[in-house]
Amino acid sequence: MILWKVLIVIGIFFVEPCDRCDRSLTVGSSEDAGMDSDTIVYVKAKRRLTRRESQEETRGRLIEAAARLFVRRGFEGASVEEIAEEAGYSRGAFYSNFKSKDELFLAVLRAKRGEVDGALGEIVSREKEPAGRLAAVLDWYVHQDLNKDWVILEAEFTLRAYRNRAARARIGEFNKQRVAEYSALAARHFAESGTKAPARPETIAMSLFAVAKGLAELALLDGSEGGRKLYAECRDLVFHALIPNLEDT
Repeated sequence: MILWKVLIVIGIFFVEPCDRCDRSLTVGSSEDAGMDSDTIVYVKAKRRLTRRESQEETRGRLIEAAARLFVRRGFEGASVEEIAEEAGYSRGAFYSNFKSKDELFLAVLRAKRGEVDGALGEIVSREKEPAGRLAAVLDWYVHQDLNKDWVILEAEFTLRAYRNRAARARIGEFNKQRVAEYSALAARHFAESGTKAPARPETIAMSLFAVAKGLAELALLDGSEGGRKLYAECRDLVFHALIPNLEDT
């Protein structure tokens, strides 16, 4: 009779000699495991998170919970206690990671901005030719209002900034960083395509940023299909006025 030993490894895709693996050993009867008496099951022990990894996980869950509550209830309506509870933590865990709700809100904006602008970064990396890149960026620009949570969060923090000097300084710096990055992309486009820019890259970036922000808020308030189409056409018009098609130059 040939005896078989079955090795089951959870969470990894390769097998190492058992004396080198970080695994706990479990031996069960045929009745318990549904296998013959010679079956040996190795289960990989779950690695404990480092202190830094644990803190990053806590911050991430607090940011995600805050984003949901800020969209649902607004900045003023969401308390520190509610945010911590939504994330599955205590009030103490909140203040171990953030000094204030304003600081958390800015972290939420940065995370959401990373999602929105991450798509733009992928376009720039993927599209090597100026014409293809321009068409893809236009599509990204025209459809920015589809991310409703981002539009709501940005509007919510802007409202907070109107009433709070510290928040105003933070959102001002946040917007400057975005415009600076868009300016760099505009300058790169004109340099690589050999076309003449109608204005300074900073002016073009700020104009596109302001138009997109305002139209996204209008589209969210309107909600109609006709309104969404109109606002997309407006963005398209402004974009082509500031960054002409290569065949038009």
